[in-house]
Amino acid sequence: MMKWLMFLMMICVIGLVACSSETNNETEGNGTDDSTETSDESADGDVTIRVAWWGGQERHDMTLEAIELFEAEYPHIKVEPEYTGWDGYWERLNTQAAGSNLPDVINMDNSKLNEYNSRDLLVDLAPFINDGTINLEDVDDVYQEINRDGERVLAVSLGANALATVYNKDLFEEHGIVLEPGYTYEDLYDAMIKIKDGTDGEFYGFDLANAEYEMFFSYARQNGQSVFTPDGTGLGFEEHVLVDFFSLIQKMVKDGAAPSHDITMSYIDGGNAMVGDGTGAMQMAASNQIIGISQTTDYELGLNLLPSLEGGEHGNWIRPSMSFSISQHSKQQEAAAQFIDFFTNSLEAHELLKADRGVPISSKVREHLAPLVEGPVQETFEFLELVADYTSPADPLSPPGESEVRGSFLRLVETIKYDQITPEEAAKQFMQEAEGVLK
Repeated sequence: MMKWLMFLMMICVIGLVACSSETNNETEGNGTDDSTETSDESADGDVTIRVAWWGGQERHDMTLEAIELFEAEYPHIKVEPEYTGWDGYWERLNTQAAGSNLPDVINMDNSKLNEYNSRDLLVDLAPFINDGTINLEDVDDVYQEINRDGERVLAVSLGANALATVYNKDLFEEHGIVLEPGYTYEDLYDAMIKIKDGTDGEFYGFDLANAEYEMFFSYARQNGQSVFTPDGTGLGFEEHVLVDFFSLIQKMVKDGAAPSHDITMSYIDGGNAMVGDGTGAMQMAASNQIIGISQTTDYELGLNLLPSLEGGEHGNWIRPSMSFSISQHSKQQEAAAQFIDFFTNSLEAHELLKADRGVPISSKVREHLAPLVEGPVQETFEFLELVADYTSPADPLSPPGESEVRGSFLRLVETIKYDQITPEEAAKQFMQEAEGVLK
C-alpha cells in the first residue's frame, strides 16, 4: 500500500513540473512545440519590454497613444512605459545602470550617447538595421551620422532638429525688426536694444534660456573650430574665441539686451517662456521647442537661424533631437528593435506624435505628414529646409565627462552675468577645469 501511495505522489510531482515548464515557456517565448501551427507572434511567445523617455505631459500622452498602436500591431509585445521630466531622467537612468536594470529601450540625448557607450551600456543596432528589423531605407545618412561609433550604430534618431532662435513675430512687426538669415550678433544686439527702448513695460530682450553652452558650439564652429578635439581628449578651440563669446554674453546682460541670470532661471523653473509672454523677443532653442512654447501663448511665433559671425563659417548642423537606444541589460532585444522600427516608420504613429520630437527622419513619413501639419509644426519642417543651406558637417559625439564640462561652463557663465569675473578669467578657469576632466 505504501509503495502504491509513493507511486501516485511521484506521478503528481512529474505532472506539476511539466505544467510549470509549459507556463514558463509561454511567458519567456521559448516554446518548442512544432506539432501545432502558430503565427510568428505566438511562436515567439508573449514578451514585455520597458521603454523610457523624458518630456512633458503632452509628450507622455502622445507617446502612450502611439504605444497602444504598436501593441495592436505586435500583440505578443507588451510595453511598460517609464517616463519623467528631463531633470530626473538621467539620475533615474544612472541608478538603473548601477543596478544592471536599465529599460530595454532608452531615450538618449546626443550629449550622453558617448558616455553610455563608453560604459558598454548600449547595444550595437547595426545587425538589426542590416537584417531589416529596423528599416532605415528611407532615412538619409545626415539624420544618423552622429549616432555612430565607427561601424557600430548606437541609436536611431527620433526626429531631426537644429539649433534655432524662436522669435515673437508680433513684437518684431510692432517695432519694425527684420533679421534676415545671415544677420550678425551685432544685429541681434541692436534689435533687442531697439525693442527695449520702444517698450514701456518689462522687456528682457534675447532670452539665452540657460543654453549658452549649446550656443558656444555654434560660435566655435563659426570660427572654424570646435568645442572638443575629434578624439575627445581635449578642447578644440583657442582661448580668445571663448573670451570673445563670454564678452558678448556679459555685454548683452549688462546693457539689457538679455536678461539677468536670476530672471532666466525664474522662467525656466516656472515652465514659462519670455517670448511667450511678450517680455522677450527671441530665445535660444532647439527648433522643435517652438511646438511646446506656442501652446502657452497667443502670440505668433517663428523660427530663425542663430546669429552669424561677419565672414565666419556656418556654425549650425542638422542633428537628432533625441534618439532611442537598446540597453545591454535588455533580454528582449529583437522586440526592442521592432519597437524602434515602429516609431521610425509608422505613418499612423507619427500622426499622433505630431513631430514633437523633431522632424521625422523617414522621407516617407515626412511626405505623409507635410500636408497634415500646420502652425508651429509646419514651421519646424520649413526651418529644416532653410537651415540645410547654413550647415556644415556635425562634430563627433561629445566625449565622456561632457556633463562635468557643461556644468563648469554654465557655472562660469552665471558668474559672468553677475559681473563677478572677467571674460578672460572665466575663459582661463573653464579651460583648465575642462582639460582636467577630459584627460
